Order: sequence, then C-alpha cells, then structure tokens
Amino acid sequence: MPAEAFAADPASNFYVHLYPIHREQFPDRTPGSITVTGKVTVNGSGEPLPGVTVLLKGTTIGTATNSEGSYSLTLPDANGVVISLFVQLNYELEREILGFGDQIKVLGPEKLKRGIKEALCDALDQYNYDTHNANLSSQLKKLQYRGFSILQHVFTRKEMNHVKTLLARYQDQTGKAPDKPVYAIRNVLGVIPGLGNVILNQNLKRILAAIHPELFLTKALYFDKPPASNWYVTWHQDTTISVKEKIQTEGFFGWTRKEGIVGVCPPEEFLKNTVTVRIHLDDTDEKNGALQIIPGSQNKWLSPEEIALITQNTLPFTCEVGCGGIHLMKPLLLHSSAKTVNQKHRRVIHLEFNSMDLPNGLEWAEKMEL
Repeated sequence: MPAEAFAADPASNFYVHLYPIHREQFPDRTPGSITVTGKVTVNGSGEPLPGVTVLLKGTTIGTATNSEGSYSLTLPDANGVVISLFVQLNYELEREILGFGDQIKVLGPEKLKRGIKEALCDALDQYNYDTHNANLSSQLKKLQYRGFSILQHVFTRKEMNHVKTLLARYQDQTGKAPDKPVYAIRNVLGVIPGLGNVILNQNLKRILAAIHPELFLTKALYFDKPPASNWYVTWHQDTTISVKEKIQTEGFFGWTRKEGIVGVCPPEEFLKNTVTVRIHLDDTDEKNGALQIIPGSQNKWLSPEEIALITQNTLPFTCEVGCGGIHLMKPLLLHSSAKTVNQKHRRVIHLEFNSMDLPNGLEWAEKMEL
C-alpha cells in the first residue's frame, strides 16, 4: 500500500491519520501482514526528507524515513497510522492530501483541517448538484408544463455562508438590532455590493441559459419570515414588474411606487415570458413557510373568482427546498405560504428574468445582463 507525502518547509507541525485498514481489503494476506510504504519529499524540489516519524496510532510501534525519505511499516489489522511531518501550509499540500481520498484524515493544525474540509464540502456539493440535476432538460419540462421545478444543491454551503455574511453586514449597517432582522430588501443586488457575484454563479447561469439563452435579470428581492415578524400570504399570482419610470403605455396598468421603485401590471405576454428563481438560504419545509403551489395554474391571468374556485377544489403541492437549492417558477403560477411554526427563518432571494424588451420607452428598473 504505497503512499507519498510532501513537505514544503519545517515551519508548522501537522498530523495525518490513515483510516483503519481491514483484512477484507487484502484477502490473500495473513493477519498482521499489511504493509504501508511511502516517501516524504520537499514539495517542489522533490528532495527526500529523512527522519520523519511514522507511528501506529495508539501504540509505540513506528519507524522513521531513511536517507531517501522512504519508510515501510507493517500493520496489524483494523489499525491506522499517524504520520508526523513538519510542513508549511499551502494549496499543493492540500491537493496532495485530498489525493488520498477517504484513506486519510487530517488531525491538525486547524487551518489545514478547515482547508481540507472546505475542499471536500465543495466537491460534495458539486457532486450532489450533478447527481440531483443530471437530467436538467426533464426538470425544465416541468417548469414549462407544470409551472415550477425544484433543483437542489445549486449553491455550495460556502456560497450560502458568504451570502448570509453579506446580509448580516448590511443589517449591521442599517443600525437595527440583531433581534429585529431586515425582512425585505428591494433591488437587493444593487443595495448590497458583491452579492450578485455570488448569486449569479456558474450553475445558475448554466440553468438560465438552458431555459433561454437571452434571459437577463429584471428584478431582485430579498425577504425573510423571521420568528419575530411572521405572516401568512394568501393565494395569488405575481402580476407586476418594475420599471425605471412611469410612461403611460397601452396594456400597462395599476401603476404603483414603493421605496422609489415603480411597479406596473404589464400585458400577459410579458408575465408568461418571465422566469422566477427563488434561491433558498435555509432549509424550507411546511413548518417554516414553504411555498404552496397549484401545479399547472400558470397558463393565464386568473380572476379572483377563478382563484377561489381553483384553490378550494385542488390539493396544493408543498415546495420543500434545501439550503442552496432553487425553486424555478412562472409568475402566474398560483402560490401561497403559511406562517412558520418552528421559530426558524425562511430567507429567500427572489430573482426574475425575462428576454423581452419593453415598448414605448419603458425600461426594466433593474436590468442586468448575465
């Protein structure tokens, strides 16, 4: 069982624990005959590093690297090895350790442990994304015919933590107390610098390009259902868009102005062309206000009477989305949400995309090319 380790500089101590090796992995060998061999060299130059201690964990059984940096140690069954090296922390070292796969565990120092953990978590997140969303075309057909689709693991935990840090920093700047969180931010990508660089990641851009290659951002909102400010949202369709200024135009009605942003109800064709992306910053289920929807209700602008008739005679679907997942939907899809009952947040970044220009000099208020 050969292994190689690399050292850059005798600057800081770290330990590597090889996971227990079981006899089943070596069926042709007798107990006690499993041998681990390896070589320790200086990273970059390849110069052998003699005198490095190799110990069997929990025992005094061990050896040291020879003048060529090599070692050999015979192991009893179901035991591991602790290798003590003197190295300088660097990305090359992390890469070499990760190359051992699940046969290695870093015990210290903390900085190296964190680096290895982050690399493994990012790789796992990407693997989960690839696994859960392997058939993207099928998921997008659901969006077309049922009005919604759920894609998990689109964002890594590291990206989600970065987003939460940016939001917390914004909260601090508003001067509000931590127990009174901000529960809504309009034009959130414009208000919080750097947020767009995290949110519009390669996974999301790839999904949007598969929906329509000419989509651009038209609206970005952040909202939360914190335990201290909880509410029920009745059944409705999203029927407004945001524009830079009011220009009376045929087919556009219901003009509003909120926090300096002009809203208007456009002709139905613009709503049908819109794609909504809800990015979940928390695990969301029926206990903390997960969205409920009526599949297939996205094909027309419904009257209040039609909404009442449909919702009273249809079993809704609860959209459970994990942290880092996204909920794709069409804005005319009937949806609602209940109050949270588990005292947990339900933070969502709500993005809207379109590929159509507005008529008569009207302009999308938050237009951003991808």
